[in-house]
Amino acid sequence: MMVNNMREQLVKAGYAQNSRPNMQKKGQQFDFDNFDVVTEAEKAIKGLQYKDRYDNIKIDVTTSQIRKFLTAVNVVRNKVDLYKAKNKGAETLSKELTAEIKFLKVNLLYQAGRTAAVKQFMTVSKLNIIIDGIGDSLVRFVKFTKYVEALVAYHKFLGGKDK
Repeated sequence: MMVNNMREQLVKAGYAQNSRPNMQKKGQQFDFDNFDVVTEAEKAIKGLQYKDRYDNIKIDVTTSQIRKFLTAVNVVRNKVDLYKAKNKGAETLSKELTAEIKFLKVNLLYQAGRTAAVKQFMTVSKLNIIIDGIGDSLVRFVKFTKYVEALVAYHKFLGGKDK
């Protein structure tokens, strides 16, 4: 019941649409048009949950590990916000910003290479595939940032902790 309340609050805040993501088989391109940020974030974090030998629900990836990636996303987001302010009505991002967004994948892959829990998080959340699908689209980048924020929120809400 609490999860539904959180979902309703996130929907009111503009983090959801009414459909599910559609993964295409060729090249695994991500369909942003049919991506429900709230539903997919909840599903991803629930996909990381498991019961330990004492029947406690656990999530291996820590809050710090997810927030480290969120911090990197927010750095790029701030640059995108400046770009939007200077280029009113822009729908596409500059080549420099597009390159910085692509570099977020490198940041994520590095963290995933260091820790199995982050690798599992990356796989379940499909963040690497989503980053590839952003391209130079401003709308897709904004949706991506909301998704990362929703992942952090659901992680905390569903019991994710630091060790």
